[in-house]
Amino acid sequence: MPVRDADGKRLWQRRERRKQLAIWGGWFAGTLIFVACWQFISEKTVWFFVTDAPQQLADIASRMVPPNWSYMNKLWWPLWDTINIATLGTLMALVLAVPVAFCAARNTTPSRTFVRPVALFIIVSSRSINSLIWAMMLVTIIGPGVFAGVIAIGLRSIGFCAKLLYEAIEEIDETQVEAITATGASGPQTLTFGIVPQILPAFAGISVFRWDINIRESTVLGLVGAGGIGLQLSGSINTLAWTQVSVILLAILSTVLVSEWVSAKVRHAVI
Repeated sequence: MPVRDADGKRLWQRRERRKQLAIWGGWFAGTLIFVACWQFISEKTVWFFVTDAPQQLADIASRMVPPNWSYMNKLWWPLWDTINIATLGTLMALVLAVPVAFCAARNTTPSRTFVRPVALFIIVSSRSINSLIWAMMLVTIIGPGVFAGVIAIGLRSIGFCAKLLYEAIEEIDETQVEAITATGASGPQTLTFGIVPQILPAFAGISVFRWDINIRESTVLGLVGAGGIGLQLSGSINTLAWTQVSVILLAILSTVLVSEWVSAKVRHAVI
């Protein structure tokens, strides 16, 4: 609102008229886009199924109770496979992400013209494709099983780990590196004693955080045949064995909670 004096003369206004009109125009354009998108979605939506969803949810929930606890004996090995998929995939990603991160960081890349763009392309490519899509392609290429799940988790995690790590490398204290270089240290010695100690806490945090995420992602890879507990979940849903589905969901929830607790403890201990 403009501020005026006793004679009605304007003394102050929050925004200039052009800027205010531009803001209103942006809100108007956004509203039009929202209405157009909503109309498009409405045309492609069968609203009968949407309105019937609460009844269907209540029916499925009633069939999931009580859980078939005896089925838990068949889930221990798939759960172990799920944890192995997440762990081995994370280790694979870390091994590959470290050189990619050093090549992507401005202060450590061998070439800003050629090497750094390639490293950034690897990071973007890895992060832009979901692990489930990686798993679908790998199951087609190398066949179903845990190995496809491990590779899928690893390929998905490279970009995440490398991006956070190369940002940590770019934020190091350069004076420490210059001090070590001034003593006549070689390139590997400067890297070992000047850069690595500064990024170790970030590397530990990134590793544990990504492993925690991969535990969650690996639980669904079995839906496309990449091993783990998702395979049992898919089979139980397809056969309408809802009491088994409830046990599987509770097992997944328990696994995720335990992984969250472990990752939190490790992060506090290391960082």
